[in-house]
Amino acid sequence: MKKIILAILVLAVGSRFSAYGQKSAVFYLGTGDKAENSVITLCELNLSNGQVTKIDTFYNPKGPGYLAISPNKKNLYAVSGANTITAYGIEADKKLKMINSQSSEGLNPCHVSVHPSGKMAFLANYTGGSFSAYTLKPDGTLNAPAYTEQYEGAGPNTKRQEKAHAHYVASSPDGKYVYVVDLGSDKVMNYVVDVKSGKLTSNPAQPFFSAKPGSGPRHFAMHPSGKSLFLLNELDASLTACAVDKQGVITELQTYPTVPAGLTGNTSSAVHLHPNGKFVYVSNRGHNSISAFRILADGRLEKVDEITKSISIPRDFNIDPSGKFMIVANQNTDNLVIYDVDGKTGKLTFRQESIAVKAPICVTFF
Repeated sequence: MKKIILAILVLAVGSRFSAYGQKSAVFYLGTGDKAENSVITLCELNLSNGQVTKIDTFYNPKGPGYLAISPNKKNLYAVSGANTITAYGIEADKKLKMINSQSSEGLNPCHVSVHPSGKMAFLANYTGGSFSAYTLKPDGTLNAPAYTEQYEGAGPNTKRQEKAHAHYVASSPDGKYVYVVDLGSDKVMNYVVDVKSGKLTSNPAQPFFSAKPGSGPRHFAMHPSGKSLFLLNELDASLTACAVDKQGVITELQTYPTVPAGLTGNTSSAVHLHPNGKFVYVSNRGHNSISAFRILADGRLEKVDEITKSISIPRDFNIDPSGKFMIVANQNTDNLVIYDVDGKTGKLTFRQESIAVKAPICVTFF
């Protein structure tokens, strides 16, 4: 009898792991909730019907906002309102086990990413206007910062660009370059990275890319080919399609509005690529919408859709690795919304409102 029970348990666990890989997709939610008991939430998306199930929650010091998963899928990193970056180990059941934390070396870290090699992590400090780089041990443990830089500068929007506001940092797909977006000075800083030492040096081919004054660049999505970069500008709600050459130099191709002309009280928030690399999507807060653009052969864009149903302050959204579903995180209404994604046309179709979760601001698929 014991052997039979054991066999049943093994099959149950095995089917659960199989479901993660084949019938469902696992994702983690970061929150803007700054309460002392704020958590990272582990969820499962059913790839047959779009249903989302909460699996577990994990404590993080004061508001685990943005999250990033290592390329080998063994670690997750979170930045928090406690001005820290925290490393977690991802266990076999996708639950998290805290490893260690380090200081963000700046106020209000708002974004985190991991180098393609898995040997470094980066974060941007919004209020502090700086960024930090960390080398990682083989088990994912964070070392003390290997590099930090404080930015200076301002922009014409005196309410939002009174000083530097680093908002996003990520590497090129080949790992040669690191780009840091500064909303305050309308610049994308451009670095050459040395993974062994953890040091970054200004790219001699282009120290920085200048966006339109007052546009307030916030985030970008880079095509897996490394040849295209799509820069989302928060303050003027626009999306700039850029070409990137072999030296890491960014060149603007064309800029597109993401909301109707004349709209006020709106700020753009997130930008993500479809897994097939054919479409790019952006979200807007105020207009409360998500727009879809087709990526043309020359890297320019063509708008193909715009949706608003059940969307309220979409701080973030993401598309599951299969490309079938989009999860929209409604920061103000504390819930998720599910859309079907057509991988051939890029268009979105409302499916359902989903689970309640406190102030979701980051959706990160495993």
